[in-house]
Amino acid sequence: MSTVYDQNAPTAFPVPQGQPVMAGEQMERKGEAMQLPQIKETVERWKKEILDRIQYLRENLDQALQDREVLSLEAEALKKELSAARSRMQQLEVDLAGVLELYNNLIQEVNGALKE
Repeated sequence: MSTVYDQNAPTAFPVPQGQPVMAGEQMERKGEAMQLPQIKETVERWKKEILDRIQYLRENLDQALQDREVLSLEAEALKKELSAARSRMQQLEVDLAGVLELYNNLIQEVNGALKE
């Protein structure tokens, strides 16, 4: 078999200059070139939509930061009111303890007077 190959084998192989292109591929490339303006239009539309969404999110972020600042101020005011209410509550507890002690003393004096 090697003798048959040696007798019929070509002495040199052709060297291609480039990748062969089939006829169908040439038509597809022409079609792609014709769709290039449509692609640009689609890209521009997407770009505009993305920029609009970024602007919308930026505005929402700014509004959220403003709302957060307002809510922080309200929270601080409520904390101050709570602190004032707690100190007032402690003062009232002290006053109540004083009143209860006075009441107990008066009851003891009345009991002592009734026993005499």
